[in-house]
Amino acid sequence: MLTWMQHHKKYLVVTIWISVIAFVGAGFVGWGSYDFNTDRSNSVAKVGDEKISYDEFNLKYSQLFGYYSQLNNGNYTQEQAQKDGLDTQAINELIQEKLLLSYAKTLGLNVSEEEIAYDLAHQKIFHNASGVFDKNLYYNLLARNNYTPKTYEKIIHDELLLKKINAILNLQIKPNELDMFGASFLMQDSLKVQAIKLDNKNITIDEKELKQTWEKNKELYKTQKSYELATYFLNPDIIKIDDKEIQAYYEENKNDYKDFAGKILSLEQSKDKVIKDLKLSKLKLKANESYVALRKNELNFDKNITISDADIYYPLENIQKAKENDFIKPFKFENGYMIAKIIKINPIQTMTFEQAKNEVSKLYIKEKTKVLLEEKAKLALDNFQGIDIGTYSRDSAKNAKVGNIMNDTEFSEFLMHVFDSNKAKSYVLFDDKAIVYEITKQTLENKNKEEIYKFIIEQSAKQTKQALLKEELLKKLIELYPIQRYYKGNTN
Repeated sequence: MLTWMQHHKKYLVVTIWISVIAFVGAGFVGWGSYDFNTDRSNSVAKVGDEKISYDEFNLKYSQLFGYYSQLNNGNYTQEQAQKDGLDTQAINELIQEKLLLSYAKTLGLNVSEEEIAYDLAHQKIFHNASGVFDKNLYYNLLARNNYTPKTYEKIIHDELLLKKINAILNLQIKPNELDMFGASFLMQDSLKVQAIKLDNKNITIDEKELKQTWEKNKELYKTQKSYELATYFLNPDIIKIDDKEIQAYYEENKNDYKDFAGKILSLEQSKDKVIKDLKLSKLKLKANESYVALRKNELNFDKNITISDADIYYPLENIQKAKENDFIKPFKFENGYMIAKIIKINPIQTMTFEQAKNEVSKLYIKEKTKVLLEEKAKLALDNFQGIDIGTYSRDSAKNAKVGNIMNDTEFSEFLMHVFDSNKAKSYVLFDDKAIVYEITKQTLENKNKEEIYKFIIEQSAKQTKQALLKEELLKKLIELYPIQRYYKGNTN
């Protein structure tokens, strides 16, 4: 947006701040002192009179861990959580909630037992097969998850109270505020652009600067956790079988050999598969015998290998749970069976400069390209020679006038920058180019989209106003309610 849009935003913040003062002023009549001698053994923090228990902390941590795990398709580890400071995030969120709860109680808000009972009765996890709340199921589920009814119902109480305070913070949107948000959706900019390109193949790597780049970013470059294994492989070729055994095995297992129509295949039709399965069956017995012999040092391992968590053909679940010198029971590997022993577990470590050099070089070139592109873009601003690409709104699609200057993704990112900026003339950096632009004309009339975006504009305005109000309110509450942190973070 252009500068005048920023003035409207400032107006919005001012009106919200006035609302905060009104809320706080009304709520803190008779605010009293606090007991600082409370037993800390069962709390991770205290906000005013509100304690944050370990149960609450564990629940919040679990919720956040589950959320990030889902975002990462299940590939989120405790090591990553520790690196991200997930425990601190959990504490901070709980402190914010307790600040709001303290304020809600100061305002005289409360939650009745009937409200808690109503909420519980509508939680389907506690419903029986008939769809009715089942008290026994409720108690059993809580017990299995190490929760007492008192603890769980306190959590429900706090959630309901937070809903009430959030409802109070959900102020109505004024017409001029709605107009401001509407403008951000409906505004149209006429644009001129100039593409600045740079071939990064011409960038020379300075070894000293490269090492400095690694120093600044070395925590990004980690080795994979690896496992050094002593292995013993059993090939099915060591198993000798005769026709009589093949026939007997087929008769016993012929239901496993069917065609696509479900018809049982004859021995001749399935013989190769029968032989393979028979050998593997006998090989498994041999593998179990070898496993015992290896544990007794009556047999020697035949090969040492190193694998990582990315080697999916090994029983990673068992290996990851094992300790050094543990044996891994026989498992299918390739066309036979393998037995393994954990010799050494190599934890995740920061790569040395030499180990990370290739990857760091890519980052170095990317950063160097960005610096050089920005320099060229700034020069181009002073001598702008853009071409007219037409008029666009925030959600416009790329058209023929844009041509090959940007692809669809880049164009969407470009428009986002243009409409989020308060500059009439600026630039947007991409990996291999910079797009210098100038807004030559701006219009607010876009009646065709006004109805389409009406609901989105209203919701966006409400959410933004509530978020800003809550942010400013929390700043004030931090000054008024003492915060004591007992939990100092994960130091492992």
